[in-house]
Amino acid sequence: MAWQIRSLDDASAAIRGAFRRFLPGTDTALKNNFVTVVVKVLAGLSHEFELRMGYIARQLFASTASLTFLRLHGADVDIFQKPASSAVGAIEGTGAANQVFPSGVRFVSGNNTYVSAVPAQAGTLGTVTFQVQSEDKGAMTNRDSGGVLTLADPGLYPTLGSTWTVTAGGLGGGADIEDTEDFRARVLFRKANPPGAGKLSDYERIVRDVPGVLKAWAYRDSLTPSFLVVFFLFDGRPGRIPTEGDKLVVQAALDAKRLIRVNDSVVEAPTPESLNPIIANLTNDTADVRAAITAAIDAVLYERARPGVSGDVFLLSRSWISEAVSQVTGEDRHKLNWPLTDLPYTNGRYPVIGTVSFVNE
Repeated sequence: MAWQIRSLDDASAAIRGAFRRFLPGTDTALKNNFVTVVVKVLAGLSHEFELRMGYIARQLFASTASLTFLRLHGADVDIFQKPASSAVGAIEGTGAANQVFPSGVRFVSGNNTYVSAVPAQAGTLGTVTFQVQSEDKGAMTNRDSGGVLTLADPGLYPTLGSTWTVTAGGLGGGADIEDTEDFRARVLFRKANPPGAGKLSDYERIVRDVPGVLKAWAYRDSLTPSFLVVFFLFDGRPGRIPTEGDKLVVQAALDAKRLIRVNDSVVEAPTPESLNPIIANLTNDTADVRAAITAAIDAVLYERARPGVSGDVFLLSRSWISEAVSQVTGEDRHKLNWPLTDLPYTNGRYPVIGTVSFVNE
């Protein structure tokens, strides 16, 4: 804001000065004086008014608006807060050979239930693959490859096996409701990058609109201009690296909105490469400070890193890591023993936090 909200003391002083100016002979310094009481009341009212004006001023801009008004800013450019989403994927088990099983078969894993989305037919050896979707929504509905589900109603389907296994792709795409700051970032991204009939930012926006997606980077192939790849990060995954199940969900969203001028567009998970910094001679070497340093380095990687590609190498600055360590509350002095130089990343590689070592020399 171009103006500052006055404190009660500043507002009171200004009003006292106004009384002396416009009502000569009054003295607002006397206790139990009528004018003194009026000054206090007016100061309180003016302070509340200025607080309200400050709140309204913040709502004028998407960068400072509260969630209610941020949703209005987003709606103006067709950007909406992403709701919680269900996990989808495939599971395998056994059933009566050659029998067709309907959609709507329920399975259980922990506190979550999953329902078959389409009918499935058992093979001649009795192997059945169901495409399922979670009935609940949220990141808690995702399941890794090899996870086990149980048939919820064995009495309704006596010819189906009781134990089912998540296939190699996993159950992915489940996400919690979008965080306010992530939503704000998408609104600001859309305002800074209006649709351009095939710009790379158009594809990044399509992918970022999928529930659970945190960031996206689109690249064109220098040898095949009609081909592009979009790398993305997914919430709730180790290192934020998406699984095969997440890729299937995001690819479907991209295919639904892909521009006709592009022959082929695919989504990919960045190839994670562990970053293992070595911090020496930490002055205030406590468990809390160590944990905060690890979190700070992870945060700066999320904020500033991206996958590198051929012709557009990403260079991770050594100074970013040292700066992140220095900003931790409780850290007073340290020496960064590794990395020794800036680190290059290409071929889709992406830095993720590994093991932070702390040594004394």
